[in-house]
Amino acid sequence: MRFLHTADWHLGRTLAGFDLLDSQAYVLDNLLQIAKDAEVDAIVMAGDIYDRSVPPEKAIELLDDYLIRLRHVAPVLAIAGNHDSGSRIDFGRRLMKEAGVHLSGTAWGGGERVDLHDQFGMVAFHLMPFALPVEVRSVLGDDAIRSHEDATKIRIANMDRSGTHRHVLIGHLFAQGGLETQDSERDIAVGGVASVPPSVFDGFNYTALGHLHRAHKIESDSIRYSGSICRYSFAEEMHHKSVSIVSIAADGTVNIEEVTLPQKYGMRTLRGSLEQIEQDATRDDRRDLDLIRVVVTDHPMVPSAHGRLKAIYPHLLEFSPELPETVSSRADGLGGTQSVDSLKAISPQQQLELFFQDRFREQVNSAHQLLANACMEQAIMEREPA
Repeated sequence: MRFLHTADWHLGRTLAGFDLLDSQAYVLDNLLQIAKDAEVDAIVMAGDIYDRSVPPEKAIELLDDYLIRLRHVAPVLAIAGNHDSGSRIDFGRRLMKEAGVHLSGTAWGGGERVDLHDQFGMVAFHLMPFALPVEVRSVLGDDAIRSHEDATKIRIANMDRSGTHRHVLIGHLFAQGGLETQDSERDIAVGGVASVPPSVFDGFNYTALGHLHRAHKIESDSIRYSGSICRYSFAEEMHHKSVSIVSIAADGTVNIEEVTLPQKYGMRTLRGSLEQIEQDATRDDRRDLDLIRVVVTDHPMVPSAHGRLKAIYPHLLEFSPELPETVSSRADGLGGTQSVDSLKAISPQQQLELFFQDRFREQVNSAHQLLANACMEQAIMEREPA
């Protein structure tokens, strides 16, 4: 039995206002080709199909298109993740099951089983969508269920593992030892301790996991995160995006092949002075091909820096100054975090100066201060009633 393991599509996601839908479609085209070339018997999607519970229409259309195209290659087995609405994922699933698309959104009491066959017999796939402990506790009426570990253990215990010695679990959760990525994954700790020990997956030949965006294994090749299909934050810019081709032999042993998933856009961070970044851009042949974050090191920062760099890098998504590690103390004692009352006690000009110091970690030079004060005075005059 050969199947493709993928997860965390997050269809409909944006990055700093940049619509990633065409990038996702590009990646799914490549995923489809990988599945064809590998001649897989199934395509496993381990949750976070969409980026939010009520996805945009274009994301729904994209999923509809690719489910049809993927189904022509092999049966599709997909579960809801913590970003999805389980009940929406379940809509129409009985009809889609007849077409070879198996969706599971609200099987909170255990998991749904799908049996597929190869030349050696049956392989049982157990679809276990994301569920909060409170949801499992409510469905099963067991007040002892308090953590994700409690919920996962009892759901697995309720699964039917008869009739074959080859079993695959499809889940969306945080396994202990997993590698988190800052700014990428949503916290799932609501309702109890979030992590689940890998030992709960004993008895499965392979556990296909979703939720963490970096492709990696947990303790052994038999427990694996496929990672997200695209880079969804600049914390992921060094990630190698891939899918896993999993082969299960007649005796249940597992072999993993990690296949690179080509991306439409690269992703990188540029750091330096405005002048240096502009000079380097003249030799940059990927100006239109990468999603860009810029950290400028000029102090004070050049006011026109963002506009100048946006003209060079059309996919400039994040822009910020590099702040010094320390902040010089102020003689007037107004530095640091301010209360509402303390801010009311100072003039608008002093408030503006505090803002600049907090934002740029330095005293504002006199020319900039005069200009800012003039703009503020003009704004105050325009707001005052005639």
